[in-house]
Amino acid sequence: MTQFNDILANAFAALADENGTPYPDGGAQAWGMAGQAYLSFADGRLPASKLRELQYQARDSYGPVILDCKWYDRLKAMCLDGQDISESLFLEMLDFLREG
Repeated sequence: MTQFNDILANAFAALADENGTPYPDGGAQAWGMAGQAYLSFADGRLPASKLRELQYQARDSYGPVILDCKWYDRLKAMCLDGQDISESLFLEMLDFLREG
Protein backbone atom coordinates (compact mmCIF):
# COMPACT_ATOMS: atom_id res chain seq x y z
CA MET A 1 0.00 0.00 0.00
CA THR A 2 1.24 3.45 -0.85
CA GLN A 3 2.14 5.53 2.17
CA PHE A 4 -0.04 8.53 2.89
CA ASN A 5 2.78 11.04 2.46
CA ASP A 6 3.24 9.80 -1.15
CA ILE A 7 -0.50 10.03 -1.84
CA LEU A 8 -0.58 13.57 -0.45
CA ALA A 9 2.56 14.61 -2.34
CA ASN A 10 1.15 13.28 -5.63
CA ALA A 11 -2.12 15.13 -5.04
CA PHE A 12 -0.28 18.36 -4.19
CA ALA A 13 1.87 18.07 -7.31
CA ALA A 14 -1.08 17.27 -9.60
CA LEU A 15 -3.22 20.18 -8.42
CA ALA A 16 -0.33 22.63 -8.43
CA ASP A 17 0.54 21.60 -12.00
CA GLU A 18 -3.11 21.90 -13.09
CA ASN A 19 -3.19 25.43 -11.73
CA GLY A 20 0.06 26.52 -13.35
CA THR A 21 2.05 26.75 -10.11
CA PRO A 22 4.19 23.61 -10.05
CA TYR A 23 6.36 22.68 -7.13
CA PRO A 24 10.13 22.71 -7.53
CA ASP A 25 11.67 19.21 -7.68
CA GLY A 26 11.17 17.57 -4.30
CA GLY A 27 8.79 20.25 -3.03
CA ALA A 28 5.55 18.28 -3.13
CA GLN A 29 7.30 15.34 -1.44
CA ALA A 30 8.62 17.57 1.35
CA TRP A 31 5.17 19.02 1.97
CA GLY A 32 3.64 15.54 1.82
CA MET A 33 6.06 14.48 4.56
CA ALA A 34 5.11 17.54 6.61
CA GLY A 35 1.44 16.59 6.23
CA GLN A 36 2.15 13.04 7.37
CA ALA A 37 4.11 14.47 10.30
CA TYR A 38 1.08 16.51 11.32
CA LEU A 39 -1.04 13.36 11.44
CA SER A 40 1.63 11.64 13.55
CA PHE A 41 1.69 14.65 15.86
CA ALA A 42 -2.11 14.54 16.17
CA ASP A 43 -1.85 10.83 17.12
CA GLY A 44 0.69 11.66 19.81
CA ARG A 45 3.47 9.78 18.00
CA LEU A 46 5.54 12.83 17.09
CA PRO A 47 6.60 15.76 19.27
CA ALA A 48 5.66 19.28 18.19
CA SER A 49 9.34 20.20 17.86
CA LYS A 50 9.90 17.51 15.20
CA LEU A 51 6.72 18.53 13.38
CA ARG A 52 7.86 22.16 13.24
CA GLU A 53 11.33 21.08 12.13
CA LEU A 54 9.87 19.22 9.13
CA GLN A 55 7.54 22.11 8.34
CA TYR A 56 10.39 24.63 8.45
CA GLN A 57 12.64 22.40 6.34
CA ALA A 58 9.95 22.11 3.66
CA ARG A 59 9.33 25.84 3.61
CA ASP A 60 12.99 26.85 3.74
CA SER A 61 14.04 24.39 1.05
CA TYR A 62 11.06 24.58 -1.34
CA GLY A 63 9.04 27.67 -0.48
CA PRO A 64 5.56 27.82 0.99
CA VAL A 65 3.11 25.01 0.38
CA ILE A 66 1.27 25.47 -2.91
CA LEU A 67 -2.26 24.92 -1.70
CA ASP A 68 -5.47 26.83 -2.25
CA CYS A 69 -8.41 26.20 0.08
CA LYS A 70 -10.54 25.90 -3.07
CA TRP A 71 -8.71 22.60 -3.70
CA TYR A 72 -9.77 21.00 -0.41
CA ASP A 73 -12.64 18.96 -1.88
CA ARG A 74 -10.46 17.61 -4.67
CA LEU A 75 -7.70 16.79 -2.20
CA LYS A 76 -10.15 14.91 0.02
CA ALA A 77 -11.30 12.87 -2.97
CA MET A 78 -7.71 12.17 -4.06
CA CYS A 79 -6.29 11.35 -0.64
CA LEU A 80 -8.89 9.92 1.70
CA ASP A 81 -10.17 6.95 -0.30
CA GLY A 82 -8.97 3.86 1.51
CA GLN A 83 -7.24 5.86 4.24
CA ASP A 84 -8.12 5.66 7.90
CA ILE A 85 -8.03 9.43 8.39
CA SER A 86 -11.06 11.46 9.38
CA GLU A 87 -12.12 14.27 7.11
CA SER A 88 -11.89 16.77 9.96
CA LEU A 89 -8.32 15.76 10.79
CA PHE A 90 -7.38 15.89 7.11
CA LEU A 91 -8.77 19.43 6.79
CA GLU A 92 -7.02 20.44 10.00
CA MET A 93 -3.74 19.16 8.54
CA LEU A 94 -4.24 21.16 5.34
CA ASP A 95 -4.94 24.32 7.34
CA PHE A 96 -1.79 23.73 9.40
CA LEU A 97 0.31 23.42 6.25
CA ARG A 98 -1.20 26.56 4.70
CA GLU A 99 -0.57 28.57 7.86
CA GLY A 100 3.03 27.41 8.23
